[in-house]
Amino acid sequence: MSFLILKNRLVKKILINIIEFSAKNEKRIKNVEYVRGLYRYPKKMLGRKLPTKNLNDKTDVLVFAAHPDDDVLGLGTTLYRHSLKNDSTRVVFVTNGSGRDGESWNIRFRESKRKTITRYQEALNALSLINIPDTNIYCLGYPDGGTQRYVKNMAADILKLIQELNPRRIYVHCIEGGHIDHDLTSFVVKSVCYSIGYSNIFEWTEYNPEQPLGAHKVKFLPTYINKSKTVTIEISEKERELKRQMLACHESQDVEQFYLQGEAIRKAKTSQVEKEVFEYCQIPETKLKTIINEIREVLVEIPSKVKAV
Repeated sequence: MSFLILKNRLVKKILINIIEFSAKNEKRIKNVEYVRGLYRYPKKMLGRKLPTKNLNDKTDVLVFAAHPDDDVLGLGTTLYRHSLKNDSTRVVFVTNGSGRDGESWNIRFRESKRKTITRYQEALNALSLINIPDTNIYCLGYPDGGTQRYVKNMAADILKLIQELNPRRIYVHCIEGGHIDHDLTSFVVKSVCYSIGYSNIFEWTEYNPEQPLGAHKVKFLPTYINKSKTVTIEISEKERELKRQMLACHESQDVEQFYLQGEAIRKAKTSQVEKEVFEYCQIPETKLKTIINEIREVLVEIPSKVKAV
């Protein structure tokens, strides 16, 4: 029996390696995800939680973060200050956070589901410390580390959320080559905003090849595209302690150690996003061109009557 178990595990490992080797063609992994019942857009997406209540309530701030904990690392103090002004804040996690030790497509479904539930609950706990209610926290349910396979669906989801929630301000990652999911979340959100004429969008820096996670003094990478003024958030000792407590809620990620992470934001420049994505994003240029075309296919179908938010 033990021999058969070892044999099956070896076969599985070989198959995974074969798929990974040939997965420059991401379609193969996407097929595996579909067959395993992990991601069948839109009805079956692991960890997907969309707004069902209070859609007509005002939304002062709408945050798009790639993973649960990015919102705190890059924007925790900023969001706390919004809460002090009684701003209504909603947070959208684009992925379910099930990665880190391997993408969800090649680990057990039960384990992927457990990770997803854990990450979402940790986010609820962290954001409750700055009075953001559970009903204002959502997850689109895309695979952690696999957003490049679902950009068309992401664009459709993000467009719908912006149209439904009609936020006064949007925050999103900048494109800086730190994580593919960060860059694609930024690219899709900014592409959608440009397409519908939404301009009050701000971006934050988190980490990149020149700036490690936890950097006390953060700054955007140099760019010829966005010349907007950087606003560096001066974080008080009280706010720093609160940020530490929020990060401690993300116990599975061991990010409390990065509580000294600084914060900086700037106005996003959406009109040049297709050029911007080539500056620092780590995705190969040929794949980026495909992604851009996929996004265009979605956005070109937006009726002109809904292009003003």
